[in-house]
Order: sequence, then C-alpha cells, then structure tokens
Amino acid sequence: MIKVGITGGHHPAAGELIRILINHPDIELQWVAAPELAGRMISGFHKGLLGETYMRFTDEASIDDIDVLFMCPGEQNENKSFLESIEIPENLKIIDLSSDFRISDSDSEWVYGLPELNRKPLVRGAKRSAIPGAYATIVALSLLPMAKNLMLNGDIHVAAVAPSGEFDDNRPGEAIALLDHEEVDEIKYALRQLQSSFNSDIKFVATAGGWKRGLTATVYLDTNVSEDELKNIYDEFYEDHNFTFLSDTVPSLADVIGTNKCIIHIQKAGNTLAITSVLDAKLKGEASNAVHNMNLLFGLQERVGLTLKAAGE
Repeated sequence: MIKVGITGGHHPAAGELIRILINHPDIELQWVAAPELAGRMISGFHKGLLGETYMRFTDEASIDDIDVLFMCPGEQNENKSFLESIEIPENLKIIDLSSDFRISDSDSEWVYGLPELNRKPLVRGAKRSAIPGAYATIVALSLLPMAKNLMLNGDIHVAAVAPSGEFDDNRPGEAIALLDHEEVDEIKYALRQLQSSFNSDIKFVATAGGWKRGLTATVYLDTNVSEDELKNIYDEFYEDHNFTFLSDTVPSLADVIGTNKCIIHIQKAGNTLAITSVLDAKLKGEASNAVHNMNLLFGLQERVGLTLKAAGE
C-alpha cells in the first residue's frame, strides 16, 4: 500500500483529496497536517466525510512515514519554503498543488503535472509533480492538439465562466479577469512544450457564474484548417487518454461535475474556430488531477480511484 500525507489540510483541495484517497484501493492515508486545526475531526471541517473517516488533523508532517506527499496551496512560496526547511527522503514523491513549481527550467526535477501533456515523464521515474491551475488546465487542453501540429500562429481569445460563492466573494456575472490572468504565462509555458515557436497573445476574460462547481471556457482563434480535419486531429491526440474527450455537442457542466473529466467541443464559423471545454475546477482542475498524477508516478492504472460519478443533471 502507498502511504500518503497531506499538508495544508485546511484548504478545500485537501477535502477533495481526502474524499478520493480514502476510497482509493492502493492508498493508506497516514496523516493530514493543519497546525491550526490539530486534534479536530477532519469530518467536522471538510463536509461529506462524516462516517467516512475518523481521522483528526495533526500539527506534524511526518514525512519519513510516507511514500508520497500532497502539498495543498498556501501563501505564495510557502510550499517551496517548507521543502527548503526539511530533509527530504530520497524516495519520497511530492505532488504540489500550489503555483510554486509550475513554471520551471528544462533541467528542473519538477514535471508540469498535466497528464495529457506529460504522461511519459510522469511514468518514467519522476519524483516531483506540479499540478496546473484550473484555468491553465482547461485552456491548455483546448489547444494542445493544435500546438502539437504547430497551428497556433495568431492571437487567442479566451472567455471563461468560473464557480462563485463558496470560497470567494465574486458574485454571478462579476468580472474575475479582464484581458489578462495570472495563469496566462502558465498556459504559454504548457503550449510551448509542444510548439516551441508559440509566441501569440492570449486575451483572457473570466466572469463568475451562478454555481459553486464547474469551469467552462470558450477559446476562439482564426484558422484555415477545416472542421473535419480539426476533429481528426483532436480525436487522434486524445484517443489514448482516459479523462479528456471530444464531444459532437456542446458539453454541459453536469457531464463533468464530480469527475476527473474534461469534455471538449469544436465548431467553426468561417475561419473562426471556437473550442468549448468544461471541467470540474476542484477536481480535474486540482485534486483529482493530483491523484491522477500519483497513479502515474507509482505505475498504477491511471483510472484507479478516479471512476467518479458525474452530476448527470
């Protein structure tokens, strides 16, 4: 069994991780560290866990007792400072959900943890994985097939609608980002791993939706490639991936909420291509993607523990 520890246990991502990991057949969750909550029942803080676990938060991160460490987001560079302050066991695998390690040099030990982009490095001996942000995930997945075919040569526009209400103060319809976003550099970093010449502007607009889960994005750009050829390119790129799918119809959030799926639809009007994608920002955009990364790092079948049910309505 793979022994797991989680830091940043107070963060919502930790709750999602725990909900997945306690039902994962190859996992033993050893501890969840949150010093400010030490001794408190985890099920009394993270909803939906009553009767599922009787663990309590701890104030100690005993990394010598685990095989993999999940680090949930904290203050900027908090996770980096934590790793610099401890002696890391040689065989410990680390999966970081913050932004501290997402953009790294080519010789870095950190792998950008988007399996549809970097599955091979993740299964070939990697020990460090940096989980992408939710916005970067949905936009990168919308564009990776085109990047692989060196087709991103003009400006890209993104219109995203994000969850609101539960963990932030954004009201429905309120602007979250206007023409720029903190994850745009991360999106470019991901796309350049397949198309090194990519240097286009990404104009990013995001608003808050009237829901608590689910992220949708429409990416549009100009291309002379036919819609049928584009569909073949996307089908070929994602045919051996277990969680990203091309749909013939515009997808609904109900198709992905509660799952590790991203569903993509493409449509052309004249020379303009519109790519509409949906995913669960808390899962595919964060926690379940982290578990997906763990499965790959340990050589498990990548769907293990992640056959999660969609909302369906």
